[in-house]
Amino acid sequence: MKITGVVFDFNGTLFWDTHLQNESWDRFLEKYGFSFSEEEKKKYIHGINAKDTFEYLFKRELDDSEVYRLTEEKEVIYRSMCLEHGMQLAPGAEQLIRFLMSSGVALGIATASAKNNVDFFIQHFNLLSYFTLGHIIYNDGTMRGKPHPDLFNKAISALGTKPEETLIFEDSHAGIEAALRSGAAEVIIVNSANADYNGLPCRQITDFGEVDRTLFS
Repeated sequence: MKITGVVFDFNGTLFWDTHLQNESWDRFLEKYGFSFSEEEKKKYIHGINAKDTFEYLFKRELDDSEVYRLTEEKEVIYRSMCLEHGMQLAPGAEQLIRFLMSSGVALGIATASAKNNVDFFIQHFNLLSYFTLGHIIYNDGTMRGKPHPDLFNKAISALGTKPEETLIFEDSHAGIEAALRSGAAEVIIVNSANADYNGLPCRQITDFGEVDRTLFS
């Protein structure tokens, strides 16, 4: 079946920032006297809503104001690191996006990032040149986080495509599970951090130039 819609995760997928996420979390956690193992980062940080991460960290339920304050405190560190290290889309991403646009494929983003980070990405990557604002779905506090499929379901609905005609690109284990649970036609893993995805029923890429263009024709 022809693919009529594509949904991208953002962090670690369109923007290869896993090392910056890890380091900014390390700095944040150190301030509070915590540390996360690599396994904890994979399970409780990457692709996960901030509320779920902080409630795991502090072992209690947090209200919206606490989640916002802690999220912004951590993301100020992250955004400053992004600017220090430079920001560019993943290898081959811009070329693929332009091809998809010219082919009439509906494009969306589904990210666990909060609005302040999404606004930051929109500005620094000029995302509205490629994506309609209403097709950029983010953690607004009304949906369950990945590995639940809510973000992807909302993105597919916004595109007006059917799940069985939609392709999803993801990198995090939680995000891959969410994408598979959305019923998407195919989930392609973007292995941006040389991670281990053994046992997952998905093809992998390390450059968007590897994507088979015939999927869209």
